[in-house]
Amino acid sequence: MLVRSNQRSGHRAAIYDLKPDRHGFYSAAADGFLVHWHREDVDFGRVVATVEGGKFLSLTTTSEGLVAGSLDGGVHWLYPDVTEKNRHVAHHRHGTFCLLTVGEEVYSAGGDGVLTRWSVPQARSLESLPLSPNSLRRLAYDAAHDRLAVGSSDGKIYLVDRAGFCLIDSAPAHPPSVFALAFSPDGKHLFAGGRDAGLSRWDVSDGTLKLQQKITAHLMTVNAIAVHPTGEYLATASRDKTVKLWRTTDLQLLKVIEVVRDRGHVNSVNTLCWLDEQTLITAGDDRRILEWELVVR
Repeated sequence: MLVRSNQRSGHRAAIYDLKPDRHGFYSAAADGFLVHWHREDVDFGRVVATVEGGKFLSLTTTSEGLVAGSLDGGVHWLYPDVTEKNRHVAHHRHGTFCLLTVGEEVYSAGGDGVLTRWSVPQARSLESLPLSPNSLRRLAYDAAHDRLAVGSSDGKIYLVDRAGFCLIDSAPAHPPSVFALAFSPDGKHLFAGGRDAGLSRWDVSDGTLKLQQKITAHLMTVNAIAVHPTGEYLATASRDKTVKLWRTTDLQLLKVIEVVRDRGHVNSVNTLCWLDEQTLITAGDDRRILEWELVVR
């Protein structure tokens, strides 16, 4: 159901995050480069920002530019067209592992167990919410109910009310660490994965976390989850070098993308996202970005 169509290369170190925009997508890597890739030009990637000696772990786009998170806990406000506005904030300890934009706010998840809310127009932090004694690894947003899900290295999922910026519920999920989270488009279900190689589906329709199903999905850590725009499928990326496609209603496995048969990744797959209903992109430790076409039979 997923057929490889294109490959992009140029990064000099592992790629940790991908974010789509109107014309293509951005990639963030441990080589300290943020690159924009045009949808129609697979041979050209434009470096839009770099941090000397920095290792980018996370990235998000805003109405004014980009925000990137680095291994040292920095939060970098970057304006590719007006570089003199760039601002580098030493904020989290032990890494900024995930960034997420909601309207004119950005949320950052840190290795210090703290969730921070930032103002996009002011490029500054507004308030922080300590959630865990361990690293916060992943954020997901539910637009239907205006809430955040946070995955942590204490093995738990935390549900946070965005308006009140307060904890709603928490539950143990994937010990020892939750690395991957994604809501269904209607906000009724949350999907999670982690270092236990598991994949789980949660009913969150009433504001609490209720486990519905949990399976062993990969041979190693589930690094990322991306739900298809229709909500019908989800894709997982794993340290075991594979990408898998699942049906969301019952976590039925539909496709495994492997190294030899499918010309897939040769090292850990760290990140993935849907560009549209037909196109999935994946990236990881092999420094390549692969594009896959969804073919429904």
